[in-house]
Amino acid sequence: MRTIARLSFALALAASAPFVVVACDGGSSNSSKFPGTEEGAKQMLGEFLKPGADHAALSKPLRATKDDYKAVYGADSADKLASVYDPAWDKGEVVLKPNDGQTELKLWSATSEDLKNGTGNAADFPGGYKKVADKLQPGLTLYRFKFVKPGEDLGMAFDGLVFVNGHWVLIPKPWRALGGE
Repeated sequence: MRTIARLSFALALAASAPFVVVACDGGSSNSSKFPGTEEGAKQMLGEFLKPGADHAALSKPLRATKDDYKAVYGADSADKLASVYDPAWDKGEVVLKPNDGQTELKLWSATSEDLKNGTGNAADFPGGYKKVADKLQPGLTLYRFKFVKPGEDLGMAFDGLVFVNGHWVLIPKPWRALGGE
């Protein structure tokens, strides 16, 4: 909970400051052992739900590099995204962690085209994606997810998971870095 509070605090600060948010020890250079499919996303995120999981260690490989930011939001956006996310990653503040009792995963996906056109599952994503959809590169599938208690719909919600450059990365709430809020 404290880590989530730190991430929320960092994201709130970023919204009011020039912006600062995500990165890790070059985690993006490794290829993923999980395929870039919905099933691969489920498998990877399922690791966070296992008893005794090291959430910080599992989160680190999700750090995007500048090349990842370029591949998702274009070259013009990479520096802005890095300036927002790298400090939080550097401080270890970006950690995906379910709360106690949250042992199930809910997962939604939308393509970059869906998010641009407001079609498919775009309505399942935070409204901020409408503000940055024009920057999304074609052919991507983005995911949002929740860790929930069995039988519940509310839980720890995350967005911005995408498979790019051979691995999974997390670029949450990109509109905070790219404008629009």
